[in-house]
Amino acid sequence: MRGPALHLPPRPWAALAVLTALALIGIANWAIDETPPAPAAADAPADEFSADRAWSTVEAMAVEPHPMGTAEHDRVRDLLAADLEALGFDVEIQTELARDAVDGDALVRFGVVDNIVATLPGTDPTGTVLLTSHYDSVPSGPGAADAASGVAAIVESARALSLEGPHRNDVVVLITDGEEMGLFGAEAYARTHPAGGTPTVVFNLEARGVSGPSLMFETSVDNAGLIDVFAANAPSPHGDSSAIEAYRQLPNDTDFTRFHEAGYIGLNSAFIGGASWYHTPHDDTDHLDPASLQHHGENLLGTARALAGMDLADLETGHDETFFGFLGLFVHYSDAWNLPIALIGLLAAAAAIVLARVRRALSLPRFGIAFLTFLLPVAVSGAAAVALWPALQALRPGYADQYGLLFNRTCYYLAILVFAVAALTAWYAAVRRRLGEAATTLAPLAWLGVLGTATAVLIPGLSFVFAIPALAAVGILAAMLLQPHPRRARFVGYGLFALLLIPAAVQLSWTSNLLEAFGMELAAVPAVLIVLFAAPALPLLAMCRIRIRFVPAAAAVTALALVGVGLAVDRFGPEHPRQAYLSYVLDADTGAAAWVSTDIDRSEWTAGYVTEDGLDGSGLPAAYTDTAAATGYGPAEPIDLAPPTVVYESRTADGAVLRVASPRGADTMWLTVSGSADRAEVTLPDGTAAEVPIAAPAEPGGPAVVWCYNVPAEGFTLTLHGDLGDVTVFDQTHGIEGIDGYTDRPEGLMRSRDRLSDTVTIAAAAD
Repeated sequence: MRGPALHLPPRPWAALAVLTALALIGIANWAIDETPPAPAAADAPADEFSADRAWSTVEAMAVEPHPMGTAEHDRVRDLLAADLEALGFDVEIQTELARDAVDGDALVRFGVVDNIVATLPGTDPTGTVLLTSHYDSVPSGPGAADAASGVAAIVESARALSLEGPHRNDVVVLITDGEEMGLFGAEAYARTHPAGGTPTVVFNLEARGVSGPSLMFETSVDNAGLIDVFAANAPSPHGDSSAIEAYRQLPNDTDFTRFHEAGYIGLNSAFIGGASWYHTPHDDTDHLDPASLQHHGENLLGTARALAGMDLADLETGHDETFFGFLGLFVHYSDAWNLPIALIGLLAAAAAIVLARVRRALSLPRFGIAFLTFLLPVAVSGAAAVALWPALQALRPGYADQYGLLFNRTCYYLAILVFAVAALTAWYAAVRRRLGEAATTLAPLAWLGVLGTATAVLIPGLSFVFAIPALAAVGILAAMLLQPHPRRARFVGYGLFALLLIPAAVQLSWTSNLLEAFGMELAAVPAVLIVLFAAPALPLLAMCRIRIRFVPAAAAVTALALVGVGLAVDRFGPEHPRQAYLSYVLDADTGAAAWVSTDIDRSEWTAGYVTEDGLDGSGLPAAYTDTAAATGYGPAEPIDLAPPTVVYESRTADGAVLRVASPRGADTMWLTVSGSADRAEVTLPDGTAAEVPIAAPAEPGGPAVVWCYNVPAEGFTLTLHGDLGDVTVFDQTHGIEGIDGYTDRPEGLMRSRDRLSDTVTIAAAAD
């Protein structure tokens, strides 16, 4: 009982033609997905979005880094407030002391933010439409993409909306502050504007790269009404519901997180192409793609216009929608359809198995073995992808400091793809010979059906990833049923099977985006999916006259060659500089100073400063060495700067009140507190206060850490509750160019995206 499920004729050229057609369809889908709309010119109609018009806002913002607490930050704030006021919006600056507590660790953060809140009142509001992005940048880059692009898209959209006169609903443009350091602006706004009886619908814009399409990757729960509005009114809707499920598993947050927690409903969009430039000095106008700005803006404007004119209560549908792109179409349907669609594939696979058993093409034990052993190519492909990243770092050590984000990942993706095909065809050749063709054909389809059904129940937004390719089982079943019929009927069955392989080809092309989204460190995800999506086409190999056992070897050799090509193509240099971390730390109490780096593979430039591994022997305070992620240090000359001050105003067994200040005017300060602090309260000189609980440290016995950003010149009062031990304060400024012995990075290096790189940090113990 080892016969074929289909008696496909030996037609190598026909099989090659079908495989080529599927590959071209997959490539076409990838190209469509990866291509944002062309930028509209500055003379585009006034009621349309124009990236050329919005570009002036990007240029004005992204002159240099403008993190919170800097003079450049204040310039950008005033510029944007004036622009929105000129458009007829009622503008106010919301100044708040925001707070943030990191889950699962004894880390809390405070920051004084200046949110820009611009309102266009509605005529008969049923709620508020909130268009939001953030204007602060990271210290390491000017933030043209992250998030001047989002701000510019909103300002240009606000211009178009203002020309149309008052809308039914209130339209609020919220340009938040302090997103990069702790989602501070969103926290402050959401806390002071709690969700009320009418909906607040937020459309947030972000960037985790400098190019690519605007991907709508996150929504609030019960999103069906929102997705319908987005699909009908965004000129180029793009995104899929599996991204929502994936994003919820990653340690990433945007301002949308705080809005969602506050009970707002809405959508979150970002583009992620060119992620190797993310948070670097080259997140600038030379690298930002205007097409990505166009996609951001036109989807925002179209959706906002519809939301501004509708009854927002109609968005309350009580259920989610599944959505994804398919050959340029934005497919969306109620999550109630997920289980029926998944069951179609699963039941078709089950029926095909029963039919093959009736025809004595397989036995159930043989099928069971094939079903279980299909995990082997899945596991081998995933393991190889996991091993690829450390192997690449061994071959090119500089990759270790790239956060898994490469300038050119194409060859490495192709290597993962080809090796997955090698593992899959090796399994097919071995198992088909022992268990029969029917078992090897139907086992992968059964897996897709099972996964589609399981996710339809447990993770509905992810179900389509498996359930749509599982529909190939319907084609197999139809072809099997038509097998005994005349030739014309048989070819109809074969054609239906080939047609229903298209969803799998489309899904396979989608895996190429995952390396950009997840980085090389999570390359196992696309590797596993490639095996699953390629497997439905295995019956086509039966039409080929080649010896299948030669295919895995050839594919494996090709994969290795592609890795070699990738190493040759993706090189560091002036156009693609590698990141290099360096900072200066001084213990004001002992006078010990050191250059510090977190680089795993030190460049020649970094090695000129950092000569020792670890921090033992650096002379820096334990409060620093026990918490810093540094890989090494080197001796430095102490500089004559006033140290931070932290003075106990009172101290009891239950806590302490400390007065904290930076005489040298640092705008960032942080304190480490040993013992078991459980609550922190910051009070500013004007009496403004904020309080937040401190969670237990991730490592027992570790210190609590309190960060403060945009510190007033007069300092602040910190009240700590709990059984406290030693307290050490640090103040921090950005820029190390003036320190004796420092020389600029040579060509081919750039500042690390790490926020602590290129900082001067001075430590002092509490008096």
